[in-house]
Amino acid sequence: MTSREQELVSIAHRVLPGGSLGNIANDLVIDRGEGSHIWDVSGNQYIDYLLGSGPMLVGHAHPEVLEVVRDQLEKGTTFFAGNEHAILLADEVVKAVPCAEKVRFSSTGSEATLYAMRAARAYRGRDKILKFEGGFHGMNDYALMSMAPANPAPFPQAVPDSAGIPKSIQDEMLIAPFNDIETTTAIIEQHHDEIGGVIVEPFQRLLPPLPGFL
Repeated sequence: MTSREQELVSIAHRVLPGGSLGNIANDLVIDRGEGSHIWDVSGNQYIDYLLGSGPMLVGHAHPEVLEVVRDQLEKGTTFFAGNEHAILLADEVVKAVPCAEKVRFSSTGSEATLYAMRAARAYRGRDKILKFEGGFHGMNDYALMSMAPANPAPFPQAVPDSAGIPKSIQDEMLIAPFNDIETTTAIIEQHHDEIGGVIVEPFQRLLPPLPGFL
């Protein structure tokens, strides 16, 4: 590690919680990326299996992406209003996803799942949401339940994954075991008049759904 990277790591420990952005080791400072590879400030090269946690599907600094981004930069970037690119992208999503009648864009996945659960509760007029143990739906208070509980509670009791989550929110979440259709059905039947919606990863982390579960 070069002295420059050591200096940046030291600054990071002073100004960032845990010395990192929260996802990977705090002793790695990335300088640049190209294609499927990244380089740290010390010049070490790595294969980037993280891909920005998902969005870098075509790799870093893809020439076609750079071209259209540079073109748009000269026209402006954030308008907080309808614009051609957003409208046409929404149209493509609706065409590609049979169940997507309309699209609401959001800045993060946490924001998207928060809106989705709110919409479900509003439509049903009921407050509880059922999610599956081990499922990840972002960092909002409702989603951070029983993702990786150190001391799992009996189903359907939710276990907060972080301090600072109000018990009132914990009480509105129901937890079921993924791929266990009998237990899930029993929970839904027992709480049918309280459940506003069910949130699920169709492919939960590395666990594919068993035939007939979804």
